[in-house]
Amino acid sequence: MKWMTSPAIVLCLLNPAVSNAQPSVTLADFDPLISQLQTIADTTDSEGFLTLLAPGADLDAARAFARDELRKDVDRTVIIPRFLIPAEKEGDSHELTIEIFTETGDRARLQTWSLQLLRAETTPVVANGDATPTTTGRTNIWAITDYEVIDGIDSLHHLTLNPGLQYDAENVVIAAEDMTLQMSSGAVFVAVDNAGITCLVLVGDGLMTFNPIPEAERRQVEIFAGNEVLEAEFTHALIRLNPTMLSSTISPTQFTETTVDHRAFQDAQEFFDQVGSLSYTVDLGNMSDRTWWLTPTAGHFQAEVATRRHGNLTYTQAKNQPEDVMLFQREPAYTVISLYSSTRQRAVQGKYYDDQDFIFYNILDYDVVASFEPAGVIQESLQARPELEGCWIEGTTRLAVEVTGGNLRNLGLELADDLEVHSVTSREFGPLLFFRMGGPNSLVISLPDAAPIGTQFSVAVNYSGLLKAQSADENWLGRTRTLFRANPIFGIGERRYIYSASTAWYPRGVVPNFATATMELTVPADYGVIASGDPGDDNPPLSQPDGQLGPKSYRFTAIQPAKYLSAILSRFWPHNTTAREIRLSSTTTMPPPRSGVVYDSVKLSIETNPRSADLLDDHHARAEDILRFYGSIMSDVPYPTLTLALLDSVLPGGHSPAYLSVLNQPLPNAPGTMWSWGDDPVAFSDTEHFFLAHELAHQWWGQAVGWKNYHEQWLSEALAHYFAALYIQKDSGEDEFQKVLEQMRDWSVRHSDAGPVYLGYRLGHIEGDVRIYRALVYNKGALVLHMLKRLIGDEAFFNGLRRYYGEMRFQKAGTDDLIRAFETETARSLEDFFDQWIHESDLPELQFDYHTEARASGPQNETDLVLAFEQPLQQFADVAG
Repeated sequence: MKWMTSPAIVLCLLNPAVSNAQPSVTLADFDPLISQLQTIADTTDSEGFLTLLAPGADLDAARAFARDELRKDVDRTVIIPRFLIPAEKEGDSHELTIEIFTETGDRARLQTWSLQLLRAETTPVVANGDATPTTTGRTNIWAITDYEVIDGIDSLHHLTLNPGLQYDAENVVIAAEDMTLQMSSGAVFVAVDNAGITCLVLVGDGLMTFNPIPEAERRQVEIFAGNEVLEAEFTHALIRLNPTMLSSTISPTQFTETTVDHRAFQDAQEFFDQVGSLSYTVDLGNMSDRTWWLTPTAGHFQAEVATRRHGNLTYTQAKNQPEDVMLFQREPAYTVISLYSSTRQRAVQGKYYDDQDFIFYNILDYDVVASFEPAGVIQESLQARPELEGCWIEGTTRLAVEVTGGNLRNLGLELADDLEVHSVTSREFGPLLFFRMGGPNSLVISLPDAAPIGTQFSVAVNYSGLLKAQSADENWLGRTRTLFRANPIFGIGERRYIYSASTAWYPRGVVPNFATATMELTVPADYGVIASGDPGDDNPPLSQPDGQLGPKSYRFTAIQPAKYLSAILSRFWPHNTTAREIRLSSTTTMPPPRSGVVYDSVKLSIETNPRSADLLDDHHARAEDILRFYGSIMSDVPYPTLTLALLDSVLPGGHSPAYLSVLNQPLPNAPGTMWSWGDDPVAFSDTEHFFLAHELAHQWWGQAVGWKNYHEQWLSEALAHYFAALYIQKDSGEDEFQKVLEQMRDWSVRHSDAGPVYLGYRLGHIEGDVRIYRALVYNKGALVLHMLKRLIGDEAFFNGLRRYYGEMRFQKAGTDDLIRAFETETARSLEDFFDQWIHESDLPELQFDYHTEARASGPQNETDLVLAFEQPLQQFADVAG
């Protein structure tokens, strides 16, 4: 559990000299008060609470408060001071925020209190319930002038299986959407909360059946299990549900009680200990060494199933999620087998949806202040992997939040689990209760009152920790192959640390949305940092200046909104190549965009590690040519500045967040290691500049226009891929362009049976083969765009793209938005086209026939050869042209 601060408050905490606060007062000064309050809580001495008050306090109100909050039936209390706002001048009240955790049997409560405090030397206190001021017997120097419970969670449960109660499992059936667990024999043990049975553990012999309705999901189950319907024998299962769902989920609901088999109970207990904490748990840090659970809300359901063939499988239903049915395998590697919308959810939302529709807030702006300290190299196999190193990060991020639906009671954010949160506050609400849920990178902030739609408020999070950097998002290498082992490490490059979309290095929305931002980032003297936003004019040089020993601070401002924020640290090569202003020469126009400023130029900078210094000028000129070409097509450059970084890496590839692009410069291979580069769908090794063109295209596709959910990522990758191919056509000619299309075609056909393009990252996920994903999302997606251009013509195609871009600029788009833009330009329906090529995986079958016919007129003895092409069920004759 941790807390929050507004920017002004954080500044005081980090640098007390900037305020008038009394610098001598720290949290440690309140230890005697906390110790005394702890004793009062342990002894449930409500009268003792009065001894902590300043004179003039309402004693009746204080007694009632102490009786309500310092309950007599408590087994254990833990009080931890979390946050202090010092007085601004002598005599003012200090504000201390504390957390109070209480256990009563298998129930627990977590509260946040705010205490207003003055020094006791100038404020005599009340003793023994007498209103006569006195300082007699005081063991601390602080008196409480006001107190308040800010927030609390009163529904924590420590679940335990009942060892004295066993039910017969024979013929017990547990049913959820498209999934059943049917027991033939065995035992059922239960755990209860105050509302009834919330957990069941089944041991014995059973059969799990998973039979998803969507065709694409059936294919994924077939890839995983060998059959479109998964049928798996299981020996153990743990079920979590809301007690009110028991009668609708389990048959028969009236279990048959039987004599307890202690071996069966021990078996059930071991399974409960193994998997019970995987769902609905709250991370309380050091406040308790017991596991505490929340009760699932109605509509939520989770089953952990130990199958004989497939290991442990997890099935979940999550109410109010766009895809609320999920089956996955946690180990040996986290594998999503199936993920889709239930029948009810499909009826509500239709084919297309936006993740943001299920999150009732938007982040409008970020203000990030963070420092990075590199913390060493992680070695993997024979290679030094600088991109996998970590940094110690200390940061404070302020988020401007707007409520978009319902009454927001809890603000869910994403922040890396390795980063410890020290405080959470709001300029409007003050210190806030927060906690980590039992899920990856989850931070939940509790608001004191439900915030209605339209409410705007700020939240500031102070955090620190050692966080591993990510590799580039697009590692173009499909797989590696080791020929023989060798000991020496070969080809160690400059360290680089990428903190971007894959690392929750700053607190951000659970669903990314476009927001403006400012960042102040501090790095050691020998490092530089490039980041999302226009670099400040007074930023220090990226290389280490002579005599520079202390840390360097850089400022970046993202006036044009970004979907996520990135920071990339490395040691850069000093150079004299200045940023160049690239102006567009487009004669076309884009429909007026809905948001952001339209630019007709971009300032391009290029930075390199020392190893790539000789590539600087050539890549600067090439990037300038590519950006001018793209800008001429789209009549806009989305961001006013762009930094291209050529960084050392083991693998080829790149990453292109808003305002910057990284292009990996592969190091020499270690002796005895060969990269299998040629068997990757995007290994256009004979096509110069393809990767650079792809990465730069992401400034338009993926950054300026995002995607509504993971299914729609093809819009980013396919458009970036196709724009790179169009640049190759412009730069190298038609023959080179056709070579690229032919390779895309080969890979698309090879893996078309893996699933539809619309399945996104899940293509190849079960097999652990990223080549399948790239073959279909990148290559097939690009070919679909090429077919569309041939179908509707160049003019309508590029007009449609500009319309789509203008309408969705700095927003998240879906396939339906793309279809709508092209249909507007062509005045024809394109639903069938996109359904077949994006939502379906089968390649169309063409039937070919021919015959001769005597010519009705003209010279005698001449015949016509008639060719007939037919596609069964649906006709796409116009696509063939």
